[in-house]
Amino acid sequence: MYDLEEQEKIDAMKAWWTRYGKLAWMVVLVAVGVYAGWKGWRHHLDVRAGEAAVMFEAVSDAAQQSDPARTLQAAQHLQDAQPDSGLAARAALISATVSHAHSDKASTMTELDWVANHASEPALADLARLRKAGLLADDKKYGEALALLEANHQDDFMAMTADLKGDIYLVQGRSTDARMAYKTAMEKATPNDALRQIAQIKLDALGVSP
Repeated sequence: MYDLEEQEKIDAMKAWWTRYGKLAWMVVLVAVGVYAGWKGWRHHLDVRAGEAAVMFEAVSDAAQQSDPARTLQAAQHLQDAQPDSGLAARAALISATVSHAHSDKASTMTELDWVANHASEPALADLARLRKAGLLADDKKYGEALALLEANHQDDFMAMTADLKGDIYLVQGRSTDARMAYKTAMEKATPNDALRQIAQIKLDALGVSP
């Protein structure tokens, strides 16, 4: 049973997530786009790198023009032609971002699922699950989101994974679990990571466990 002061803090955090949660998620998506871009060019030296690079460029061009249909088509062409290519997974992440920006939930989920199931790099699969879990949380599918996040184990995204878990637990009224998740987020975040400060703020708002 929560005391009145703690309940007020929890209600305030829930209100913050309702008002700003989607905006915060869009900031994450921008960061994801940067991550997908610079990591992608490291994989151009495999056997069919030239062909993959050309197809990836088509995805990039369509994305820059904010054309969701053409971006999706180009990404899926690369996925079909070279499903094992690291660029195919990155193209799918970019396509998912563009589709999400245009409110095409079905295409967004399709591309994220493809990455989660086909990416040869575990970090990219974790990233796809993280993004999908955020969308599921937006739809109040908290159980599905948490189950998806349980599969994430890569260091690059453990802080973000824990932070999102904390937000979901908080909305569910599970303050003890939320505290533990935010503490994990702080432990996993690098010292200069803004997420570390954000998790600390959320943890402070929850107060000391009774």
